[in-house]
Amino acid sequence: MILIFGMSTSAMAQEELLKILQQGDSSSFSKPVGAAFKTTKIINLQTAELLGKKLMDLRISHRFGAIGTAANGKSSYHNLWGFDESSDIRIGFDFGITNNLNLGVARSKNHENWELSGKYKFMHQRRNNHIPFTAALFGNITYSSRKDLRLTYDAPSASKEFPRHFAYSSQLILQRKFSKQLSLELVPGSVYHSFVEGYDENLSLYCGIGGKIRITSSMSLIGDYVFNFGKVRANDNKYGFYNPLGLGFEFETGGHVFSLMFTNASVITETEYITNTVDTWSKGGVRFSFSISRSFYLGKHRLEAANSK
Repeated sequence: MILIFGMSTSAMAQEELLKILQQGDSSSFSKPVGAAFKTTKIINLQTAELLGKKLMDLRISHRFGAIGTAANGKSSYHNLWGFDESSDIRIGFDFGITNNLNLGVARSKNHENWELSGKYKFMHQRRNNHIPFTAALFGNITYSSRKDLRLTYDAPSASKEFPRHFAYSSQLILQRKFSKQLSLELVPGSVYHSFVEGYDENLSLYCGIGGKIRITSSMSLIGDYVFNFGKVRANDNKYGFYNPLGLGFEFETGGHVFSLMFTNASVITETEYITNTVDTWSKGGVRFSFSISRSFYLGKHRLEAANSK
């Protein structure tokens, strides 16, 4: 991934320089590049894209059951290859506090998670490659309101039980737009669970990669993958965990961005899907998923939705 970033830098700079010289406008050579991705997420991974100031984004994400595995004693045919089930549903609102800072709130079906998140962009890729990539920080906190006996069996008091419902994740997002057709990103990060099973680790480190290939003016092929480190999740699936892999298509439809995706991650929130993916593509554990995103301007004057750019 890093090698690809480096090899393309010179070629992109020469291409942009030639275009600008032909147009006779050298001042635009130092301007920021346009958006590398259409929305704030690819499939599972966050992107470095943010909402503009005073914009609000409503994102609804839905994840169905596994396509190729039995569930509740039924064959995949009888649960309509996962469409009769819902492994997770997430409804989230993100707000553009400034052009470089977003805050969000969300609720997920899985573990009854309530989520507070933030994303800050501190570096923006330039057309002259003086800054070769865009960089942002993302973090979230989730609180599970589900009553789970695993959280209480050895807790002598409610004061000790309450902190166990929290989990935290953080990411450094490094993304680069190589051309109008290709964008890639590298996402190292960590997840911390306040409570885990006896064999597990509270802190997990990982690195994700993701990208987009533009096929037409309104449709793109998207994909991402997360590799987990550590003795539990990088131990040849000894404990039943797998790395999340997602593939899909993204459609822009007049202000909406609609994504159709397949992934082995049964849950959506970062604190869960990164460390708790227990299905694999090779054994039919892939699930159909979709998300729809719509942005609204909260200021005094009506603007076009942010996704129309």
